[in-house]
Amino acid sequence: MGDERILNEQEAAKFVGVTVHALRAWRWRKTDGPAYLKLGSCVRYRQRDLDAYLESRLVKGAPSRDVQQPRRRRRTRRAA
Repeated sequence: MGDERILNEQEAAKFVGVTVHALRAWRWRKTDGPAYLKLGSCVRYRQRDLDAYLESRLVKGAPSRDVQQPRRRRRTRRAA
């Protein structure tokens, strides 16, 4: 582990931008959330795991305007 930073629940919640309650709910549900360490009754988070979690949640945006998009055909109205 070396110089690796270990954070408690409050620090981890602040780092990720959620509440402590959200972290606890994720752990309880075992559905989402970053990996954590269980040391007796203490829960700790490695900063690298929080970074990896945030990276995994990244949603790519739309392509830049420099990329030419295919043109859409306009619908023509049918004569009634």
